Amino acid sequence: MLMRIQEKIKTWIGLLMDKPYLPRQLLEAKGPLLLHISDTPEEIYEYIVRLIKKLQPDYIIHTGDLVDNIKLEVLPEAVDDYSSALGKFLPQLESVEAKEIYYTLGNHDNSEVVREITEKGIVMEEGNIMVEGVSLYINHYHIDKTLAGDYYLFGHSFEPDSSTDKNQVKLNGLMGINIIDLTTKQVYILPYPFATNQFRKMEKRGIGL
Repeated sequence: MLMRIQEKIKTWIGLLMDKPYLPRQLLEAKGPLLLHISDTPEEIYEYIVRLIKKLQPDYIIHTGDLVDNIKLEVLPEAVDDYSSALGKFLPQLESVEAKEIYYTLGNHDNSEVVREITEKGIVMEEGNIMVEGVSLYINHYHIDKTLAGDYYLFGHSFEPDSSTDKNQVKLNGLMGINIIDLTTKQVYILPYPFATNQFRKMEKRGIGL
């Protein structure tokens, strides 16, 4: 109990100082590790990059809305600002020694811009991938039907939350930063920085923007 309280305190201090804190269990994880994030506004880029450099994940999956403070579906004329933000974020994201990086595009993404900027990312709309013998279905959206895969990674909306259903683990990357130990199948969920939803221009009401 005391250790859990200490871990929570260290996590909140890290968030306050904008310095990611990794719990002891995660630091001792066997790996390889897969990091899943989603719906990332510009304001948290530095935090995400610090986390990735500290964690050194073997795989990174981003399930869309790469610049979530810019709502391209609503304001397509903001594509230059979107491109400028991605031009700063993706090179840093791809600077780590990850084996593979996947981008499943969301409703506020521009496929042409992402493909132009990425140097080593795999850009896709949705679908199944196999990583270290683990099957994953990745999509920006959650589809309420049975889909193949040991894990279903998605974002876009506050609902549904992460869960285990019919032997499939569903992880919502908008609700938290998900890390999977691909050997032990242990899932670690870390919080996003404070005010992330405000930067996303979202309120917790179960509606994806």
